Amino acid sequence: MASEECIILHEFSSNAFYHIVIIVKGLLCAAGAIGITIQWNKQGVRFLGHENSKILFNFFYFLNFFTSLMFALVYLFEVTRLRFDCVLIDFRLIIITKGVAIGAIFSSNHILFVLTVERVYSSIFPAHFERNSNRLLASFLATS
Repeated sequence: MASEECIILHEFSSNAFYHIVIIVKGLLCAAGAIGITIQWNKQGVRFLGHENSKILFNFFYFLNFFTSLMFALVYLFEVTRLRFDCVLIDFRLIIITKGVAIGAIFSSNHILFVLTVERVYSSIFPAHFERNSNRLLASFLATS
């Protein structure tokens, strides 16, 4: 890390308000991950009747948990850089972590779209939908 960056980080580390903001952001992300886990364990997908919908919604829960965890990790990196003088954390690690988290957000939106199309299909052709359940297809749609 260059000496100019160390000076900037030293100025940020002396600012108590910046510390509070970063810590609160990290705690909110961690609380979100814990809240999603509690909801997933408590309610799960029991309200869904079809196997494909259950698989897709489990992927949706996992992606939301993963996103919260990744952003909490980013703020943990930031607190580590602030608390210790000029800690060398590779910026690529932080960018990759944020990129993976943003990709998980897009993936969860994709799963909601597929779930919506599946619900429309089941309302138009209910008999065909109930006969043709495919766990492999649901898993493939959730991971694509």
